[in-house]
Amino acid sequence: MKDILPTLARWQAAGSRAVLATVVERRGSAPRDPGASLALNDLGEIAGSVTGGCVEPAVIREAQEILDGGPPRLKEYGIADDQAFEVGLSCGGTVAILIAPFDLSLVPPLSAAVEADRAVALTVAARGKAIGAQQLREHPTGAVARLLEAGESALADVDGETVFVHALTPRPAMYVFGAIDHAAALASVGKLLGYRVTVCDARAAFVTRERFPEADELVVEWPDRFLGRAPVDASTVICVLTHDEKFDVPALLAALETPAVYIGAMGSKVTTADREERLRAEGVDDAGLGRIHAPIGLAIGGRTPEEVAVAIGAEIVEATALARRRAAGETSISLLAT
Repeated sequence: MKDILPTLARWQAAGSRAVLATVVERRGSAPRDPGASLALNDLGEIAGSVTGGCVEPAVIREAQEILDGGPPRLKEYGIADDQAFEVGLSCGGTVAILIAPFDLSLVPPLSAAVEADRAVALTVAARGKAIGAQQLREHPTGAVARLLEAGESALADVDGETVFVHALTPRPAMYVFGAIDHAAALASVGKLLGYRVTVCDARAAFVTRERFPEADELVVEWPDRFLGRAPVDASTVICVLTHDEKFDVPALLAALETPAVYIGAMGSKVTTADREERLRAEGVDDAGLGRIHAPIGLAIGGRTPEEVAVAIGAEIVEATALARRRAAGETSISLLAT
């Protein structure tokens, strides 16, 4: 939903009415995850997407019916036969899409929370007499709080009611240690992936805005000392690119004391093996070593700083997606299975 908030704000300022369609669940392969949203206003303007085009025309027709006075509804779309050109998902999956009038008065507080990097949840009743009812929750508890903490939008049971939770979370932190060319490329990838990027190095001459224009924050400090005071939560990623034992061993020891979802360390296989021995000497066990992605990044054959940064970004996406699925699996419920 974050991506369409600016458009919704414009509609709200203009006094428009709007309907919001949201993917609330998917089964099998589908182009977009739960939380993907499409909005239609009373002037026929469209914002966002729910499936990248597969069922958009059908969803827009449903939204127009609601603008014309029809009730909110939960629709299921998927391929039921071999006619791939009929309405449905040509990729073979099934999605449940909740379509309901959207209260545009909620846009200003939602936008304010996003701009301030403050977590907020929007819940929408997914079935029953109250289907479509919306509530802004800045300090939620229970299942909503757990989904918000995990940064996962999903269905949940709240006081016996099935609701969809739009989890709008602050940008997670990416801490990049080592002011090298690879760090500059990784800062760009981190920004693209939605992170608030900090580049940290103890060598002031290397930590300059000219070298790292994409970074949100530049810090001159020893990495381990920085991690001793920096906020780290379960969405934080830590990338140690120094491949110098006097920097990276203390930094990794500090990183392993945090709940960071991803810890990666640059270095050749020889460097990685030597570093593991030094970490073991400091008391790090197999479980701790298993948390460190080293050599950092997926093995896709990257050589340039930009290629390596893409490999690191891909590994971060993989690790964080796995963590989100685990967290959501403990909280979310299913409509497609009923």
